[in-house]
Amino acid sequence: MDEREFFEERTEQKVHILTCPHCGQEGEYQVSWLVRRKRAQLPRGADERDRAKFAKAQSYMVRRDDVLGCKNIRCRKRFEVTSLQSVAELQDTAVKHGADRAERLRAAFGRRTLG
Repeated sequence: MDEREFFEERTEQKVHILTCPHCGQEGEYQVSWLVRRKRAQLPRGADERDRAKFAKAQSYMVRRDDVLGCKNIRCRKRFEVTSLQSVAELQDTAVKHGADRAERLRAAFGRRTLG
């Protein structure tokens, strides 16, 4: 099974403050990122190796833009983006189904017990 099947993939634009190395002017630039978020469940047809890979997989972003153009009208030179990471890990905020069921029940119903 291919690793890409573990993730939902889309592109996003994020604003970053960068400085042109030629003119030294700081500005806000739209940087394109490829965002891969881990799916909530393992795809069908997975074997034990795929389960182990899925357990270790984490959501991450990959920077798509390597070169940007300066926003200063007098400069307009292209510069390489070196101050941003090319790959950044994301914190998974998805709630896992079945995880800590007893704790969720205790939080919802207090210390009441059945029976």
